[in-house]
Amino acid sequence: MAASSAGRLPRVLGRADRRARHMFRTRRAWSALIAATLLTAVGALTAIETLTALAGAPAKIVPYEGVASWLRRTPWSSAAVLAISAVVALAGLGALAAALVPGRCRLVPLHGGDPDLLVGVTRGGLRGAAASAARSVDGISAVKKVRVRRRRLVLKARTPLRREHDLAARVHDAVQSRLDELAPVPRRKVKVRIDVKE
Repeated sequence: MAASSAGRLPRVLGRADRRARHMFRTRRAWSALIAATLLTAVGALTAIETLTALAGAPAKIVPYEGVASWLRRTPWSSAAVLAISAVVALAGLGALAAALVPGRCRLVPLHGGDPDLLVGVTRGGLRGAAASAARSVDGISAVKKVRVRRRRLVLKARTPLRREHDLAARVHDAVQSRLDELAPVPRRKVKVRIDVKE
């Protein structure tokens, strides 16, 4: 599916667009690494304690007798037990949220019709393309800042002209035209601010 003649993306994302958005998401490697390390450590500790206890010489790496006696003496309603339970529950909810919430895209996917060809651009590349398009407009001396958001691109430019008339509209059109050529998914609307500085 190519962009329409007006330079706009179709409203419905094709299979290639959905696949690109999925493939460019972060893999949550740090969350997985921390969870795997903790589970491995707990599993190894449990195996060591169990095997040494079965052999008749417990390693007692963890003072479980002291922990067990503290647990027998402490009621469920005590502040310490409630605090520990809250910390464990929050850690579990945090791990669950890290697993379920999709990560931020490393690349901004570009619209394409072929599901076997995935194309993306970095946010810095998208900012550079927008800044270049804005600088190409007569009257713009510099681009101060470009922010790429999920559905918007915000650009701040500088001009030495005191009367800018339709300068903001021309910059908007140039940047929007460049974005429509690149066709990022989802389509970004352009917002332009012009500062007058001699």
